[in-house]
Amino acid sequence: MDSIIVKGLKFYAKHGVLEAEKEMGQFFSLDVKIYLETVNSDDAISKTVHYGQLASEAVKFCSTTRFDLIETLVNKLSTHLLIKYPLIEKIDLTLHKPHAPITENFEDVLINIVRERVVCYLALGSNIGDTTAHLNSVKKAIENNPNIELLKSSTYIITPPYGVVDQPDFLNAVIKIRTIFSITQLLDFTQSLEESANRVKLRHWGERTLDVDILFYSNIVYFSDSIIIPHPQIALRAFVLEPMCEIEPFFIHPVFKKDMRTLLLELNN
Repeated sequence: MDSIIVKGLKFYAKHGVLEAEKEMGQFFSLDVKIYLETVNSDDAISKTVHYGQLASEAVKFCSTTRFDLIETLVNKLSTHLLIKYPLIEKIDLTLHKPHAPITENFEDVLINIVRERVVCYLALGSNIGDTTAHLNSVKKAIENNPNIELLKSSTYIITPPYGVVDQPDFLNAVIKIRTIFSITQLLDFTQSLEESANRVKLRHWGERTLDVDILFYSNIVYFSDSIIIPHPQIALRAFVLEPMCEIEPFFIHPVFKKDMRTLLLELNN
């Protein structure tokens, strides 16, 4: 991907843990590298990111905020710039703190982070209460959140219960989003949606007001105590594969190396 780099932006700010840093402040510098499409047949500034404005915005943010940790500063700055400049697909920030309170002889302290917009797929399900309203509430929350963009939505389908069959049918869907959230941030967001719907889960694989599951996070394979991505049950669930085939039939499962159509065909067979 093409990139634009602004190096050595100088600014004075009061970031730091020590009281002297908070009161007196110090000089920092910042390197900003943005990735975007630079092919511009109209030669129009509106179709790229104005690097002068980008530099001013970054310095303004860093100079007018206060954080104990430079880690927090660069993470907040990356989010701010990605939201403000939708043409940026990926951002690489390096913050230098050459006057850090270190007793040893040193040249610099710096932190580097890379953040980007990621395409993800979420599965929605509900079989208690106003199921359509529960699924619609997810779309509404995404529309109101600057960190996420709704790209596609499957139709809502009624499906028989999976696992535990003595319960009402489910209303299911899959949505495609683009987000600047990390995996853990996206998980927090999906869980907040469930809580907002007054989530009720009476038993494992049983009735619930709202389920919002992360199916895929780009083509990343990830697992922790909290979540496994891709969702481990995808290949066994027609109520996931059918709406996935509706909106993204050629998406390739990063573990099985098969597209959604093939996985659905194998499941049906």
